[in-house]
Amino acid sequence: SSLGVVLVQHRDSAMAEDWCAAATRRVEKGSDGVWIRFGPKVDDSLKSRFFSIRFNPITSGAATVMLFGFVIVLLAIGVDRKGCLITSSEEGSDIFRESACYTPKIEFSFWMKWVADCFTWLYIGSQDCWVVFLVVLYFSRFADMKLGKDDDVPEFSDFAWFSMVFSCGVGVGLFFYGVAEPIWHYVDVNRYGHQWNGTKRLPDNERAQAAMNLTWFHWGLHGWVVYAVVGVLLAFLHFRKGLPMTIKTCFYPLIGERIYGFWGDFVDSVSIVATTMGVCTSLGLGVFQINTGIKKLTGYPNWIKLSYYNEANFGEWSDRVDSLEQYYLDYPIDSTFRSGNSFRDDDGNVIIGTASKIASFVDTNDEQILIIWLITLVATVSVASGLQVGIQSLSMICLYLGMFLMMVILLMDDTWYIMNLYTQSLGYYLWDFLRISFYSAAFAQSDHAASEGEASWYMSGWTIFYWGWWIAFAPFVGIFFARISRGRTIRQFLNGTMTLPIAYNFAWMATFGGAGLKMEMAADKFGVTCDTEFSRANVCRVVERMRPSGYGGNPEVFCSTLTKLSCRGTTDMVFDVLYQYADLGPFMGVICLISLILYFITSSDSGSLVDDIVSANGIEEPPVVQRVYWAFTEGAAATALLYQGRLNYDAPDAGLRALQSASICVGLPYTFLICFMCVSLWRALQYERGELKWGESQFKHSVLDVGVTAYGAGEGTTRFFNLKGGSLDGARFGKFFFYIAAPILPFYNVTRTMKSMGAAKSQGMFGPMFWACATTAFAAAMFYLWFILVLVDHVDTAVDAANVYGNVIPGGIWTGRGWTPDEYTQYKVTQRFGMYKRYPTDVMEGTNKTALDAFVTSDGAQFFPEYLQAGSEYSDNGVAVGAVGDRLGAPLHYAVIGWYFYLTFACLLMSLRNQVRTTYGLAGNIVEDFFAALFVYPTVLMQLEEMVASAPDLESKQNKIDAQVAEKSMATSPPMESQDA
Repeated sequence: SSLGVVLVQHRDSAMAEDWCAAATRRVEKGSDGVWIRFGPKVDDSLKSRFFSIRFNPITSGAATVMLFGFVIVLLAIGVDRKGCLITSSEEGSDIFRESACYTPKIEFSFWMKWVADCFTWLYIGSQDCWVVFLVVLYFSRFADMKLGKDDDVPEFSDFAWFSMVFSCGVGVGLFFYGVAEPIWHYVDVNRYGHQWNGTKRLPDNERAQAAMNLTWFHWGLHGWVVYAVVGVLLAFLHFRKGLPMTIKTCFYPLIGERIYGFWGDFVDSVSIVATTMGVCTSLGLGVFQINTGIKKLTGYPNWIKLSYYNEANFGEWSDRVDSLEQYYLDYPIDSTFRSGNSFRDDDGNVIIGTASKIASFVDTNDEQILIIWLITLVATVSVASGLQVGIQSLSMICLYLGMFLMMVILLMDDTWYIMNLYTQSLGYYLWDFLRISFYSAAFAQSDHAASEGEASWYMSGWTIFYWGWWIAFAPFVGIFFARISRGRTIRQFLNGTMTLPIAYNFAWMATFGGAGLKMEMAADKFGVTCDTEFSRANVCRVVERMRPSGYGGNPEVFCSTLTKLSCRGTTDMVFDVLYQYADLGPFMGVICLISLILYFITSSDSGSLVDDIVSANGIEEPPVVQRVYWAFTEGAAATALLYQGRLNYDAPDAGLRALQSASICVGLPYTFLICFMCVSLWRALQYERGELKWGESQFKHSVLDVGVTAYGAGEGTTRFFNLKGGSLDGARFGKFFFYIAAPILPFYNVTRTMKSMGAAKSQGMFGPMFWACATTAFAAAMFYLWFILVLVDHVDTAVDAANVYGNVIPGGIWTGRGWTPDEYTQYKVTQRFGMYKRYPTDVMEGTNKTALDAFVTSDGAQFFPEYLQAGSEYSDNGVAVGAVGDRLGAPLHYAVIGWYFYLTFACLLMSLRNQVRTTYGLAGNIVEDFFAALFVYPTVLMQLEEMVASAPDLESKQNKIDAQVAEKSMATSPPMESQDA
């Protein structure tokens, strides 16, 4: 009986000491988030699976509103008939004309370009840091820790697990880019293949190897690392510690139970939106390739209604002329298609060529929508059947079919060439790894580089596009990886989510991409061009390496169909490679098409499962009804954007591309979140091993705590709705706003306390109070100078606008604010520094651009003719590049100095926070201190003030620690031998 009491007490003590005990209690009591619960309790029974409802209404509702709100905006805007301004050559002059364009695609593409231009350093640097972090983790003392309890075993076999990892991670992308990307890098300007003045290039062999190296880089270690970080952290916290399987859980080691509130629900909502947008975009764009494969097999342009449309069968579709004409009239009048094609001739007769193009275009759109819903229906059945049945089985079939295709190409094509290419490319990848990993296109993106070299758009169009795309998919894929990884160690997880997939990716790219590059190079050699019919020809060439060409007087030749792949569409290339293998080609095409469809199904059902898990507050097996909802949500969003594409003949995928660009932009904030996840993972492992003590090594409040709790969650696992009101800590909330404007008071209080603690070490002329006052005065000067200089700069912007923007000033592009010829002599070139629009904002429809340019350049040339000479750095083909339009942003005359002062203030606060942390033994590092001080200085000051006010006496605490260390040392040291001995 006494022993039982002791064991119970020991168990209770162990549970109380567990660093996740508070979080798991909330899960057990049903207060781990806001819930709507209806029907039987969630378990493994069929009744529970089909008739239970369990979801977070705030997360689900916000995600649904954001997603469909965005889609509705894209649909409502449509093609803006006067959305763009172009120049039209009319009677020898260039005239500004309003033109139709799909403004959402342009706007979000601009956002994506802005992200690349401003944050290339962040994407490149963060990806490299994550790779280093996981390498350290792989070889660390934590690597053998299980993602689950110590006695847990893996839920899936190794083959099934890897199949699901690969199918969810990149399966579809390899079909789309496996052949196309190496070809694009080979024929276009790439990071290595410098295209000098459009003529000089690297030798073909070097260009081909550079193309393969870039492709491997984009699909290698730097891509998969984001999935692994999210997956390993979430699997550890869920399976080992019992926390919910949602993205908000990843931040529990950093902010504790505040994940169960507004910020946690916000992160989960954005994660659902990012997941759904990514899957929706992939689904929508993927049907283009699937439809291409079907048309390849049928041999006709269409397959849903008539196989083709032309004059020969006009009688079969003449009844559609009125509807087709309406589509024609709905196209913008100055669109490329409508401006180049008339629907009726001068006599009012239908031009069958135009009508047939529209009919085929509309039918293609219907085919794509049908494919989307067939995939959605099968994916719904798959996700409803559960992870162990539907998703697992389809993933294994997909991987097997992919391996079959890869092996057939390896054996049917030039086997030894592909093996050589894999070996050679692996060496290039390893040899060039550091350089290519840190390359940021600094000179190319600056727009100041000479014309010889890399194109300025390459980095944004390729590498940063990929990194944003991988990061945007991180919530979806990371959660899915976590869900299927119970019972594996951290090292096993990293092997399965990085080492093996990357090796498989490289094998796929070497096989498919290598076959494509060989075909492209052979087509160049034998004169197959874009002007050749279908860009292909049957060619037989002597195979010198088999036997000498004169052996027996009968040389050996190899015959095959060569296609100029660079002349083909992206969706055609993989089928063109497969169809070169004579009679086996159509069979391979069928296998490829089936694989594509199944991979899209696994992507859709995986995305639906992840959406449902997150919206259901992290339940591993959420109810079927909710899975169906999210599967149909993805299909509906993709359908809506595809259907809108039929109204835009020139760019039917514009809506999907806009959605894709927006989802990639989501990758920017997630870059910061994944950095926090790395810190969170390491700290969680330290807590688990007892290297840090939960509660004792933390600040009392997090940097996100401003005293406001928007809402809470009540206890009770059977309550229908457990939302409860929030709370307001008026004192803390008021203090937060006061410290925004007056951070110096708490800065002084904390500094004085810390200086006083070190007074014994400061025996000099000046005491701790002096240094506290001096440090605070310096910090105050830095903070308020920042505020004043930024304010002055914005006032200066208004003055600049009043003096310059109002009129096109003669000579203004050179002299800035010069108003008379006498003032021109005061300046060398221009006083206008920064970003401007070239033309005034009142440039409207019909303005003569040629006359405006002549006016600008003639007045400039009157005073500075040397700057207008052809080839001058101040001219563009002999025409001055001036700026008489609006300033874009502040002039940054004084603000840059002000921001330097603010950075100094942040560094002072960083140093103070680091001193407090180390003094009181709190977890963290100086990098965290810096970013906290930089972005949320008011709450950092509240943290520090509370810490020094409520912490125990350090001297007595240190004496206690010294006594414990001495006692432990005496207990473990051997007894001293006696003097006699």
